[in-house]
Amino acid sequence: MSARLSRLPPDLRENKFHAVPVPKPDTRPHRLESVLDALLDGVLLVDRKGGIEDANPEACRILDASVESIRGTAIERHGDTGHEIARVMKRVLASGQPVVEDEVECGRRRSNPLTLDISVSPLTVGGSREIEAAVVVLRDRTIPNTLREIVSQQEQLASFGLIAAGIAHEVKNPLGGIRGAAELLGGWAKKASDDRSSRAADLIVGEVDRISNLVEELMVFARGDELELAPTNLHQVLDRVIELARMDPLAAGVAIDRIYDPSIPEIPADADRLSQVFLNLLRNALQAVPKTSGRVEVETRMSLDHRLTGPERTSIPTVQIKISDNGPGISPADLERLATPFFTTREKGTGLGLAVSRHWVTRHHGTMQFESAEGDGTTVRIHLPLHNPKASSKS
Repeated sequence: MSARLSRLPPDLRENKFHAVPVPKPDTRPHRLESVLDALLDGVLLVDRKGGIEDANPEACRILDASVESIRGTAIERHGDTGHEIARVMKRVLASGQPVVEDEVECGRRRSNPLTLDISVSPLTVGGSREIEAAVVVLRDRTIPNTLREIVSQQEQLASFGLIAAGIAHEVKNPLGGIRGAAELLGGWAKKASDDRSSRAADLIVGEVDRISNLVEELMVFARGDELELAPTNLHQVLDRVIELARMDPLAAGVAIDRIYDPSIPEIPADADRLSQVFLNLLRNALQAVPKTSGRVEVETRMSLDHRLTGPERTSIPTVQIKISDNGPGISPADLERLATPFFTTREKGTGLGLAVSRHWVTRHHGTMQFESAEGDGTTVRIHLPLHNPKASSKS
């Protein structure tokens, strides 16, 4: 062994080489960013002056903005949600304590309104008590609330069915007897040339038939008629209904505007039942608007942020049909009772039209929602699934 080699460490003299460990790069910031991106809640970092420093994708969705465009903008520029966040932030800056507000209703310019839980926490730096920024957490309650509403509507329809069956059993047979007796009396009156009695008998027959028709209409909740689902072009259905509505004398002088989303595909639906729903809603709008400056707007669009839940908790995208009018609006007390059988605000209304409409929308596994304010018109939003969530059309 040479003198030079003998001075080497034993491992090298015996040709034993070991890999030198290379330190791994610190990936913790990237992992934290991935965690924030994966959250189902929206997270925003907002400085004390209201400027947005950063946001995760869910927060951008809620604020209707892209990740690139949102940074550096003022929170109050982002519609109702931004104003609500700014309002809560003022409380946090004044008190120095976190603030949580639940079920805050926030409108959006290009999308459906949202119901949000808003949490704002103060952020200090380096042990200082001065608040440098705020961490905002947004939890979207819209879908859970919608699911509760669907269940509530289905339970209501089930109870309406029980009521309808009971009414049919207790009323229809006596009505048949009354009608038969009235026809018999009318025949005797005509033979005796008693015009007054004859007119009274005809009046009884007419009123019995009217009540029978009401009971028959109410029976839609109890019969459980199956839908005849087929690929349906919503715009063709709406066009036919609008043309039919324009023939109504109520439509004279009323502008009916159509705003259609051409990207909407055919959906599985019963075109006749949907025509019944849309025509009823259009007639209600025509009855509500002013005669000289009335305006009704029919709008369709894909609704990516309003999804229904199908079997096995699968998420189903929807299409939205919105019918708005510039009528006097509806009081909050009446708005809560809409679509309840026999409730009506019209002198000659039966109070069954909206109830039947909601029934057929629910049978399509959709939802129907009413929005109104006194003096500011009424809007009806219908959401229908883009594909059938169940193999059967039965509810």
